Amino acid sequence: MADSGFFDGIVADEIRRSHGEPYIGSQCRHIWMPLKDVAEPLAGEELNPAAKGVLNIEQQPGRWNVVHPYHLHPIQDSHYQQYIPNPASLCASSGRSPCPDILPHNCTRGTSIPAGTGGERMTEPNQTTLLTKSDFLRYRTCPAYCWTHKYRPDLIPEAPIDALRRANDGGAIELLARDLFPDGVLVDARDATEATRATEIAIANGATTIFQAAVTTRSGLHARADVLTRHPSGHGWNLIEIKSSTSAAFDHKKDATFQRIAFTEAGFTLRDVQLMHLDRAYRRNGRVELERLFRFDSSVMAWSQRYLGETMAEIDAALTMVRHAEICPPCGCDQLTRGKRCPVFPVFHPELLGGNTVYDLVSINQKHLSEARDRGVMRLADWPADIRLNTRQRWQIEAVRSGQERVMRDPLRQFLATMQRPCYFLDYETVQTPVPLFRDTWPYQQVPFQYSVHVLDESGLLHHREFLWVERGENPIPPLADALRRDIGDEGSVLVWHKGFEGKRNEEMAASLPHLADFLLGLNHRMVDLMESVSQGMWIHPDFGGSTSIKRVLPVVAPDLAYDSLPIGGGALATLRWKQCVVDAMPPEGIDPEQTFANLRDYCRHDTLAMVRIWEYLNRLAGTAPATTADRVANLP
Repeated sequence: MADSGFFDGIVADEIRRSHGEPYIGSQCRHIWMPLKDVAEPLAGEELNPAAKGVLNIEQQPGRWNVVHPYHLHPIQDSHYQQYIPNPASLCASSGRSPCPDILPHNCTRGTSIPAGTGGERMTEPNQTTLLTKSDFLRYRTCPAYCWTHKYRPDLIPEAPIDALRRANDGGAIELLARDLFPDGVLVDARDATEATRATEIAIANGATTIFQAAVTTRSGLHARADVLTRHPSGHGWNLIEIKSSTSAAFDHKKDATFQRIAFTEAGFTLRDVQLMHLDRAYRRNGRVELERLFRFDSSVMAWSQRYLGETMAEIDAALTMVRHAEICPPCGCDQLTRGKRCPVFPVFHPELLGGNTVYDLVSINQKHLSEARDRGVMRLADWPADIRLNTRQRWQIEAVRSGQERVMRDPLRQFLATMQRPCYFLDYETVQTPVPLFRDTWPYQQVPFQYSVHVLDESGLLHHREFLWVERGENPIPPLADALRRDIGDEGSVLVWHKGFEGKRNEEMAASLPHLADFLLGLNHRMVDLMESVSQGMWIHPDFGGSTSIKRVLPVVAPDLAYDSLPIGGGALATLRWKQCVVDAMPPEGIDPEQTFANLRDYCRHDTLAMVRIWEYLNRLAGTAPATTADRVANLP
């Protein structure tokens, strides 16, 4: 990024490539000088090798400061006179515009911003054309998504409940983490200019820790740090990004690198950049202990050096894009698998939303998808014969071409023969929160609060049992496990859809309830996963679209049991409504707890009834159909 004015020590090589000659920065406060021109050592200290190539000479009233990666060193006027005879003339002789028209400039006086604190502000920035960290992350997902979010937000589809929950979790965790910094000052201005100015004022007033510290740079970056705190030495700053996750992912370090670049460009000497995230090893014991709930990842500075050039190039490209409001870049998500599509994919590629396209091929990888798309293949039925597939993928294509379901009867019969009556069709509903709600739970633990069990006895009669915890403030796991022990006997198969989920919950409950451990772990030994009939290719239907979700399978079996007819028709909404009525201080307006509890019971019962109907259908496909239970189901209380 030409003329950016970075001076963070670890990025010094990049600066040197852009600013090899002496140069006064955007507010005539920063002058880049090759190290060979420095006449004396810096306060008797050895320069960090990472800073090879460039120093920053920063103007203060009556003297200049030499800034290198981790120290701010006062030097005498006579020192800078050895190589800066006239700052104003140097500015003019650098071959660059003496001072960008961002602020009224004065080459012999500093600005009102305290030296070393940054503040390369824009007086009246265009809010839309600034590039924020969120913009940058959207750009990395898909340039068209970034552009649409800035210039046509009306086209952005409504975010799914899970995405909204994650956003709310992030905000709540940031507020909680601030309690670890009792001297923090909050910059709460929403406007970029006002937030930047408020940050400058806070620093000028002596603030040593700032929440949402803001910078707006000459190049058009706008960043806000979750926490910006003075380094204990008093020289430079530490920037901390707070994450609601339990680990520091690649994208987290990318956005922290964006923050580092923006703050460095704006004139801050960053001694460290850290990620602060939840510790999955934390177990709640009474009140929440913030010191143990969070952990710090200090690898970002070294990590960002590795990805610095890449990130700077991405920032340049994103800046170019946001400055052209009249040009929407293409959405390239049609070249990616379904799980990597951006949120505006339906806006840009409505023609690809139909079923049985190449994107619906089960377990398709990027290589095969790209090869098919490069040949212009869109329909799954047109898949080229020379692109090798696994057996299940071939069977799926054959089913699409024929329009008929494919059944492997012998494997299916063997699979069904493993099930012993009484059969218990079991489904849990769970809640997970970043801050553990109950004693002995951990961040994002899936805590069961509800179950449904349909019991098919030896005579073919179908019974229903259920549990829903509605008491505030108490851990639902002990009473739920006790009720489960009463409702499921010691003999017979336990049928689930995706046993990895229910089985893991049983293991977790067993660890916290030793007196029920044998029973809960025994359920796993008796467990049969109905989903394997689909995932292992015993039954393939063209309408599954390569999915094994019960919500894709059920309409083939029992269209009368559609989930969209239910007030609560998905697990994410079920969790949200339960939390609103049982955990939160007060449910939102219009949410009646008693009606919500009734809807939750209907939804969970629907899941296990769906498994019963699928089990019946599988038996008919295998030629081992038992007497139907449909008439009995209709009369259940």
